[in-house]
Amino acid sequence: MASNLPQPPPYRYQTRSRTRAAAGPVAPAVGPSSPAPPAARKPRAKPAPAKTPGSAKPHARTAKARVRNASGTSRKSAKRTTNQPQPVPVPEPSNHPPKRPTPGLVASPSAPSGPISRSNDDSSERKSRKSVLVAKATWAPSLYHDLLHISDIDDFLDEPASGYRRSRRVRGKRAHGKWADIPKSPRSFGDLFESVLEVVSCIIECCSIPGGAGVTRTPTSVRYPEDPDGKTLEIFIRATGPSFETPEGSGGIGYTEVASAVHVRLESELSGMGEEELMAGPVSHCEQIFSHQPNRNFVRSLIVTESHVRLVHVDRSGAYITPRINIHEDPHTFIRLILGITSAYEDILGFDTSVQWSADPKTGRKTSGTLSTVDGDGNPIVFDLAMDDAPFCRPEAVGRGTVCWYATHPVTGKCVLIKDTWRTDDTVPESVFLERIRGLDGVAQMLSHEASCAETNTFSPDHCERRGFPNRTKSRVVLELYGASIWFFESRYQLVSAFRDAIAAHGDLLKRGVLHRDVSAHNILLTGTSGTHSRSSVLIDFDLAVWAERGVSSTKPDGNKGTRMYQSISALRDSDPESEHPPPPLDYLDDLESFFYVFCHLIFKFSQPGKLLEKTRVFMRDWESLKDRMSSTIKENFLRGPCRAISIPSFYGEACKTLYRAFCDFIKEVAVVKSDLQYADITLEERDRQLKELTDKVDVHYARLDEMFRVALLQIEEEDLRAKGDPTPTVPAPSSVDPSHETEPAPRGLKRLREEDSVPHKRPRLDM
Repeated sequence: MASNLPQPPPYRYQTRSRTRAAAGPVAPAVGPSSPAPPAARKPRAKPAPAKTPGSAKPHARTAKARVRNASGTSRKSAKRTTNQPQPVPVPEPSNHPPKRPTPGLVASPSAPSGPISRSNDDSSERKSRKSVLVAKATWAPSLYHDLLHISDIDDFLDEPASGYRRSRRVRGKRAHGKWADIPKSPRSFGDLFESVLEVVSCIIECCSIPGGAGVTRTPTSVRYPEDPDGKTLEIFIRATGPSFETPEGSGGIGYTEVASAVHVRLESELSGMGEEELMAGPVSHCEQIFSHQPNRNFVRSLIVTESHVRLVHVDRSGAYITPRINIHEDPHTFIRLILGITSAYEDILGFDTSVQWSADPKTGRKTSGTLSTVDGDGNPIVFDLAMDDAPFCRPEAVGRGTVCWYATHPVTGKCVLIKDTWRTDDTVPESVFLERIRGLDGVAQMLSHEASCAETNTFSPDHCERRGFPNRTKSRVVLELYGASIWFFESRYQLVSAFRDAIAAHGDLLKRGVLHRDVSAHNILLTGTSGTHSRSSVLIDFDLAVWAERGVSSTKPDGNKGTRMYQSISALRDSDPESEHPPPPLDYLDDLESFFYVFCHLIFKFSQPGKLLEKTRVFMRDWESLKDRMSSTIKENFLRGPCRAISIPSFYGEACKTLYRAFCDFIKEVAVVKSDLQYADITLEERDRQLKELTDKVDVHYARLDEMFRVALLQIEEEDLRAKGDPTPTVPAPSSVDPSHETEPAPRGLKRLREEDSVPHKRPRLDM
């Protein structure tokens, strides 16, 4: 059964998703908290789209905002209470809103969470912790002027039902007023929360521009599951519409239906709190929204106290917060911000509208979807999204933000994978590398691409205090779809064959001047049913690729880029202060070392296909350490230490043990030599000369590896035939390995392990 299969790598590309992404309820809604239905009113026309969502200047006056009840008479909305929770089932723990994170790392990347820390460089660690920038005071007041004209806001504020009380005129000028329902000195958090909820509901009900059929925005009180007494509450803007989806089940609210959030805080609670600490909770919610709403470009939310509001903006470049804005003295900006984060138009909310969904009006579940891009000739083309295969989303909010969509080509009918990534301006687009390797056997093949779909500098502040985050451009590539990753190998013959072909393809990449730089179990796929490759595996994911000449790149190694579990010793020591020389340049030997670690991970982790060992081997436990030096030291000790072939499970047989010994000896020769040269008491020129002597053997090295894998495949074939009692084995040509003839079928009904760290984590790519 599927539930007994080993857990797949959480960050994999181009593999068929086995289940839809979990999008269940995240928390019980506390009610009644929905505003009363607004009275019928003349709908306003949708504003003209601005270049920057929500940043256009005022235009022609729209219809006046009015506050009415069901009978049509003006009145003040009834007070809404939040102290009676609805009887709802307890949601799954994994879908709960995150607890308020501890101060420090905000907008953490993928697991292992947090920017990479270096034990030998405290200043670098402190620099990485600066993950929130403060926007200029003029930025927030400049947003969302298209949503409501200033005169309409004044008309609303003059209505008694708005809850805003003007001060008397002084010398012909109207003085500042106050939101009467929001207490100046609230007795408790509950009093403040209910009053803010009342004001937010009134603004949405009376001032927002109506959306189309089935589009709603409802402020909803949500309590944290670990806080049943309701001392910690949030206001989630519950939404229905094309890009939102009702979670399965009932009674709770899921991140798939959250447009934004309003975080209510007491001024006394925020006293002395820094931006990072203040932003921890809001950014955690933004990360969840990004994960559950894959066509998001940015997310905005508000932090509201009894006297101030601050806008939180999170996109793929970073997390921003505005200075404090007095909600009583500047009610116009406060109202615009509320209308902006609750807009009925998804482009204003921060959605990529090239992705469109259709939902069942009865269940609120998405039933179909399309993605618009360009074909190989640059002409518009619309793909049908595969609804049975949920899109893959990297979990971090800040960074490359990779999203992979499974779709069907409208002309050929073939399944494809559409990959969206956000790259910095100094990064070569993946499409450039994919174009260079077009037609190469054993590597991912690109069908079309869009170089620029969006840029973060069009919707983020153009200036921040201290330093700015880099601009990121959203790129889109359409790729052939392949099989599962090598993590799901079904036989030892298939495993060894896939490694042999992947290493051969890697060598062919070097001939076209491309160095992969991110070899991992996620990025080696089985070809599956693809008929465009004769090799049994395919290398994918060229986000981190660099140009190389004869296998050597001028790019400096960076321990922050790649998959920590498989990074080479040299890459992890990119800035070791104990070395007088700069680290050696990246070369093909670093990638071959990564291949070896992937091979070790699989044969030491699986007792047989589909069955994980219950414990991670002691010598591999710290390969994923967040500390570069610890990870590199453990790996070097592993290579310099005794051969571990005795620890290989019996399933793999003597052929794989022999292969492991040969592979280990090869990597020991090159990796240990590079490590010794980094610390050798020689001149930099002499070190580089010896390194060149080593890397000049590129053809010899790949031929040696190919031979050892070829011999292993022959031995596996002979062992399998002897096991069947056939004394006359007939071994197929190694270049056309076919795992279908393997005599050992994949096991069924195997126990699923509970160990969470059994799968390697994708490293955060901090290339800002």
